[in-house]
Amino acid sequence: MFFPTSFNNIECQPVTCEIVNSSEALLQRLAHCQEVGFSGHLSLTLTETHAHTWSLYFFNGWMVGGLGGNHEIRRWCRQVVHHCPQLQLPLPSRSVNLSQVWGYPALMRQVEQGRLSQNQVASAIRDSLVEVLFDLIQTHQASSRAGSESASRIQMAYHDFCQTISASPPILVPPTQVVKMAMQAWNAWIQAGLAPYSPDLAPVILDSVALQGKTPPAAYRSLNQLIDGNSTLRDLAVKLKQPLPLLTRSLLPFVRQEVIGLQAVPDIAAPPDPAEVPSPRPMRLHPKGPLVAYIEDSRFDCLAMETILEKTEHRYISIHDPIQALPMLLEHKPDIIFLDVLMPMINGYEVCAQIRQISAFKDTPIVIVTSSDGIVDRVRANLVGASGFLAKPITTEKVLVTLKSYLSASSFSPTSQSCDLIKPNIRTPKLGARSCT
Repeated sequence: MFFPTSFNNIECQPVTCEIVNSSEALLQRLAHCQEVGFSGHLSLTLTETHAHTWSLYFFNGWMVGGLGGNHEIRRWCRQVVHHCPQLQLPLPSRSVNLSQVWGYPALMRQVEQGRLSQNQVASAIRDSLVEVLFDLIQTHQASSRAGSESASRIQMAYHDFCQTISASPPILVPPTQVVKMAMQAWNAWIQAGLAPYSPDLAPVILDSVALQGKTPPAAYRSLNQLIDGNSTLRDLAVKLKQPLPLLTRSLLPFVRQEVIGLQAVPDIAAPPDPAEVPSPRPMRLHPKGPLVAYIEDSRFDCLAMETILEKTEHRYISIHDPIQALPMLLEHKPDIIFLDVLMPMINGYEVCAQIRQISAFKDTPIVIVTSSDGIVDRVRANLVGASGFLAKPITTEKVLVTLKSYLSASSFSPTSQSCDLIKPNIRTPKLGARSCT
């Protein structure tokens, strides 16, 4: 959670609502919340679409946190990485446990232990709120440009807390400061000619050959490493320590030439309570059939693969720790290996290269499992000897078609109705395995 735990599950009095017609009027109302000492939850919704809702939390007129937009978790983690560098946390690309390191209570414990200053956490909360308002302003402006009068209206619903909060939250941010910074950020974005583009879009290389021809070698190598199709413009600005408008403008010529694209990416997932998710069995044995190995640190994806294969005659082993992958592969000698790209400590490409160095796995199909299936990804996969790609999310049809493509017809014998999903004329293209020495 991105605000004090004392604000969780607080009952609210009946809602008071009003509608404003402009972003400027909205920001004036937020400043007025400080004047009247508002304590509660302010919900903001575009009246036409109701597609997005933003939430701001106040205590005696001061802001204490906020949510909203497409990337709530990604935004918060990015601000923690930016403002608390001594924690040495990488910007996560997949699910994070907010309660352990990233959450508000965990950061306040770091403050109590003297590892962080209160100002650092306050800056993270303030800049997160600035992004929330920036996204609201941009969405509102885009809706207004789209047409109807009602699309330009914002509904403000005030939920007053009906109980007294026992202690003042440790971090209080003045709304006037957040409003001023949000307007400055939005005006800078407009002046840079970037109003049509969301900073939550992720650059992806569309034509690596053209990009290489248009940039110096050092710049191309840097872009090739940084632009992974998953890091947003905001993420890259934090990694490179560059102003967001300046970074985005530097990429814009390549975007217009369709050398680099901008794509929407999902938020980082917060894993559910582990108590609610059963652990996959490390290995499911079957009296016959080829052995399928899946190297994946996500228990949920491993369970999905196990569920898909449990109706077939395949044996199945899941390997959660990529560091332990080679010993387990040598012990069990699978007939095909599914390999996730994004894992802690070591990525899937590095694991694939290590597997190919072992003669016993020279000809074993290795299928890269990834949500980023671009030209650069395929080139990297080919260089390390991968056999093919499987795009996330994994489904029964994708897995069974892949198994049929890479395993011999005699060894592939799915049972029950799952075999009906396999279309004989569909085959997953192979990248051509090669040995890395």
